[in-house]
Amino acid sequence: MYMPFILLRLWGWPGFWAFLIPNVLGCAAFGFVLDGQRSRALAAKLGWMCALFSAVTVAYQCYFAGWAAGWLAQVHSMGHEASSANDVAANGVAPALWTVAATGAPIALLVGGLFLALRGNPFWRTAGTVVTLLSGLVVLLPGGVDPLLAGPDAVGRGPVVPSLETLPLAFAFPTICAGFVLTPYLDLTFHRAAQEAPDPRIAFATFGLTFAAMLLLVASFYDPSTGLPRIGPALLVLWGVQLLFTVAVHLRELITAPAGIRVPASVVGGLTALAVLLATPAFLFTLGPKAYPGDPPFHAMTELPYLLKGEPIYLTFLGAYGLLFPVLFLLEPAGVSRRVTVGILLLGLPCYLLGAYDFMTYLMPAPVLLALVARRLLAK
Repeated sequence: MYMPFILLRLWGWPGFWAFLIPNVLGCAAFGFVLDGQRSRALAAKLGWMCALFSAVTVAYQCYFAGWAAGWLAQVHSMGHEASSANDVAANGVAPALWTVAATGAPIALLVGGLFLALRGNPFWRTAGTVVTLLSGLVVLLPGGVDPLLAGPDAVGRGPVVPSLETLPLAFAFPTICAGFVLTPYLDLTFHRAAQEAPDPRIAFATFGLTFAAMLLLVASFYDPSTGLPRIGPALLVLWGVQLLFTVAVHLRELITAPAGIRVPASVVGGLTALAVLLATPAFLFTLGPKAYPGDPPFHAMTELPYLLKGEPIYLTFLGAYGLLFPVLFLLEPAGVSRRVTVGILLLGLPCYLLGAYDFMTYLMPAPVLLALVARRLLAK
């Protein structure tokens, strides 16, 4: 629910559609490829990779919650008169507030998620419906509709933030597709839905439609004049509801998964603790701001340094879905040697990072292409 803003900033609406279409189709296709029986067999075969997917997803949500909460605390403590973090750092109060917010938010998220994860199926059938309705109704809250979009001043108003040429997007598109087409098969929440739905095709077709509507709703919060989301009660409620729901469902799968589909609790705890650490202002302020083309000047909005400094870590987490899990999905079930898998991941890591950070996107398809070749030549 934040990635659309980055893609809209970088490539405008072509970037958003390159994100939405494979994302929605990859999710919806799950119910057409797998029925309950095939889902059980595949989840058992994939085993620990499915549990690792849920563990990384929980950590990913915790990072975002801490990053966003710390940023909001920074804005609140700095007010509109301070021009930088240094203006309020001298008294030590503001940095402490930011740190408390950045660490407290993911902890609260985990506690709330764990409480919900222990509930039974009847609760979750209702919860899914409620979350879907609440997510749509946030447009009724303050900040849910940009008045400029509905007024006469909006006529002819184009984006103020320039975007990159579409060639880097074309090179990134195979990685986007690989992530959204392959990684759903590692998602235990998808497997649960396929196994328990009376008709998986209807269930996932419905999900695809509501998911597309949700992404379009998120895109409506984009402010083309700054290249950032319009933060207000509506978007904050949407993020809060989605974060809590996502953490809860994946914790539920980690708790209830069969013995063959597990990772040690220490792995889950370690990933989550790392995510919380990475979200703290003390860590983020050691990073340089990400210089995207068209970034608004830092003096225009006092919160920009903190917000933009968190994006490289956000994109690194996203690399798990564009690099780690697609390669594992292609090679591990095929019986390819672990050394080959690790080698491709090590070679692919700089390809992904250079593509995500320095826009050398022509490198990004390399690891998935290598995995496809290795699968064909070395599969047992």
